[in-house]
Amino acid sequence: MSMKVSVAIVAISALTILFLLFALFNLGATTMPSSCWQPPKAASGEEEVVFDLGSIQQVKSVYIFLHDAKRTKFDLYGCTVAEQRAKDWRIITSYDNDPVNDVHFCKWDKKDFGNTSVRFLKFVFDAVDSDGKIGEILVISTDNKVIAIEAEGDIEEGPARLIDEQQCVKLPITQKYSAYFDELYYVRTAEEHLKFEEPYEWTHPPLGKLIIASGILTFGMNPFGWRIFGVLAAASMIPIIFLMGKRMFRSVLAGFFAAFLLTFDFMHFSLARLATGEIYIAFFSLLMFYFAFDYLYKRKENDKRTSLFICIVLFGFCFAVKWIAIFGLAAVLILLLISNLRAKKPFINDWMTVLAGLFVSAAIYIATYIPAMLAGEGHGLLDVIKTQIYMFGYHAGIEATHPFSSPWWSWPLMFNPFDPGVHVPLWMYSNTLDGTVSTIVLMGNPVIWWCSIPALILIAARVIIAKLKKTGQDNSVELFILVPFLLQWIPFVFITRILFIYHFMPNVPFMIFSLTYWLNELHLRQTTRKSTALFFISYLLVLTSAAVLFLLFYPAISGYPVTYDYNAGLKWLSSWLF
Repeated sequence: MSMKVSVAIVAISALTILFLLFALFNLGATTMPSSCWQPPKAASGEEEVVFDLGSIQQVKSVYIFLHDAKRTKFDLYGCTVAEQRAKDWRIITSYDNDPVNDVHFCKWDKKDFGNTSVRFLKFVFDAVDSDGKIGEILVISTDNKVIAIEAEGDIEEGPARLIDEQQCVKLPITQKYSAYFDELYYVRTAEEHLKFEEPYEWTHPPLGKLIIASGILTFGMNPFGWRIFGVLAAASMIPIIFLMGKRMFRSVLAGFFAAFLLTFDFMHFSLARLATGEIYIAFFSLLMFYFAFDYLYKRKENDKRTSLFICIVLFGFCFAVKWIAIFGLAAVLILLLISNLRAKKPFINDWMTVLAGLFVSAAIYIATYIPAMLAGEGHGLLDVIKTQIYMFGYHAGIEATHPFSSPWWSWPLMFNPFDPGVHVPLWMYSNTLDGTVSTIVLMGNPVIWWCSIPALILIAARVIIAKLKKTGQDNSVELFILVPFLLQWIPFVFITRILFIYHFMPNVPFMIFSLTYWLNELHLRQTTRKSTALFFISYLLVLTSAAVLFLLFYPAISGYPVTYDYNAGLKWLSSWLF
């Protein structure tokens, strides 16, 4: 093994480990409240639970751990010892998480009610409409501490479960302790797949939810369990993009440059820690294009089609997560067509390989529905086919709106110059406590995203100029950057449903490759000391800037609590709301 290869292995291993350290820090708790209580159906229509705080306390809020997606509804009363003797309970607040208006699952919800002095708290549950399972209740004092509470009087064992796992969480409560954003749908469905129950989330294929279920099966039903495989998938992308960059540009420095930028991209990091399908789309998509390039590169030496077959099969995995993978397949097929035309190769052999890969992809896709088919009697292949029709109808007819949806063309800009009120970065989570804010926003690293815009435009200009001048220059690498980028982005112009910036994630590697392309050009043009100095200054400047911005924005993309002033200082544009 050469010295250069050894150094490359050490460098990429270090990057991967560094990413894992950042991503695993505060990723998620390994335990969460498991002993739940559900208000019984009472003839009176109400079920009362009284807690003793031990002494008069200054109380300002309560946290409720909602174990399932059903409704929890109660009125909260308080009183002092004297008031209790006089049976004079004061209404403090009311709570209702009607699932018609909001979805909750394995989530801590907070109810603030202002400062009040009480010794006893009485929860009066609506025993008619409230049928949700509650895992735990925390009472928060005005000095932001959890107040130790105990059941009052002769209380049944059941309601005591509301306060038997206070140690499961520590303030401040962040995303570390509960599901957030679209995890509410994916995690719920993943658990249902493990129980062979009817899946709640059916608007996307099952593979992403099955991978999440595998994490739960391995590490338990907790935030760490349902997020860990996403982190591992994202970490695996770092050595993959290194190998791909090294192959594309025939340079270890170029491969390291690409891997470094992916390590410190904001969206890659945030999606790694979110238990939804996007990070798995990015992972399978990058692998798909790796084998696509491998085939197009190898065919100059031989005509083996194993890499092409693997590429199409990986599309099957990607498609089994979300249908938008079809855009990536279109890019691969067009690149293959261009390659065939230039090499004057017959199409039939390649297309037979493609068809074989699509056959396996179809088998993979159907296999992901096996848990759903086992969810009750009478389910079969016909139900899978019907589900596809329902899925298409859902996405074609969805009319829902969202305050953080954004038009497709605004994603690389990360703002809407025509309407500053459109919040392009996607705000996914927020919680406040004691002068600090925990927030998670989905956005790209400005160094990578904004610099890639001119880089991509210049690559396109070079291809067009070479075509017009008929130079005969080999522009395979330029096309391998431009075609996937455009075909995984432009088709969104024809999609009428609401769109989000996370749909842009499969394009992040190609934005990185566009920057790598020009850095590699500087490297190739080193003819003088001045040009060599320019290359290394540019190389280090981009890498350092990307890493510094990652550290600067780390709280906003990870949920790490910081002061309001620090959080406000990260909002460079008026449309950046988080």
